[in-house]
Amino acid sequence: MRKLLIVFPILFVCFLSCSSNEENDLIPGTKLTGDPVADALVLAVLTNPPCFFLTTANANTPILLGEGQTSICSNQLVNGTVQIQKSGTYEVSGSAGRQTLSSSNCNSTRFDYHVFLKDGNSDLFSTNSGQTLTLSLEAGKSYSIQSTGLVDPSGYQCQGRPVSSSITPYRINLRKL
Repeated sequence: MRKLLIVFPILFVCFLSCSSNEENDLIPGTKLTGDPVADALVLAVLTNPPCFFLTTANANTPILLGEGQTSICSNQLVNGTVQIQKSGTYEVSGSAGRQTLSSSNCNSTRFDYHVFLKDGNSDLFSTNSGQTLTLSLEAGKSYSIQSTGLVDPSGYQCQGRPVSSSITPYRINLRKL
């Protein structure tokens, strides 16, 4: 939800600042604002597909994967399920999440946490590898999404003070080839 509160105002400003008379040759035939920062924001939004945000509230509902691309994100230790609607070859990529624990007068501690795509107990993909893989997935079959590595901030202190936790979500992308 926080992501939407940040992205929509940025998009609103970008679209209001666009001029129909200006064209930048960054992408031929595409009208951009001419402002390098606004152009970078527009391109980042266009190249990064929206994410299905996995939470404890929707974890029991399978994510249906058909044609095209699906991205799944989460900043919680929650397991989900991807159900394949059409057999075939899928490209799977992703990025690890990051948790930062901080407190005043202390150095921050950062942890990466990872997501796995599993078939039963077998790991098919993990953000540990940093690789993009091509996998054959079967129609009607369910594959689990599991994350690991987040820590409970209540178990940490700095100079007797509690620490705060900020979390960047992991992302796993699945695209039918």
